[in-house]
Amino acid sequence: MKYLVKSQVVSILMAFFWMICLAVLAFLDQPSRALQYINVFVYGFAILFAVIGFLLTKYFLGRNWFAVPLVLIPYFLLYQPVFQRSLVSIANDRYGGMIKFLAQSIGATYLLAAIFGLGLAILFTRPQIKG
Repeated sequence: MKYLVKSQVVSILMAFFWMICLAVLAFLDQPSRALQYINVFVYGFAILFAVIGFLLTKYFLGRNWFAVPLVLIPYFLLYQPVFQRSLVSIANDRYGGMIKFLAQSIGATYLLAAIFGLGLAILFTRPQIKG
């Protein structure tokens, strides 16, 4: 039960960071700002997202492949849509539309970053010896 709670905390933290990334990218995606550099920000945040997923998985969940579905399924089916709807609802129409567009256009990149971060954390975590 404790492991399930830890996996849900990791899912919620990843969804929260996803919302922060979307809000920052929507803020930067304006003609007078860094529009020509938006791909650099998208991939930079994706790498940061993978590193955060790596660290969260390594220190909270450890070496257990069962963590991947326990984190990713609630993250994509529950926490990400709920957090995204709440972010769109508090933003004005212009930013809300931009957030929806960015979520759809960069979602695959962040999916791969999340899987990559979780997988590497599980691979590079030492097994805990009980005894």
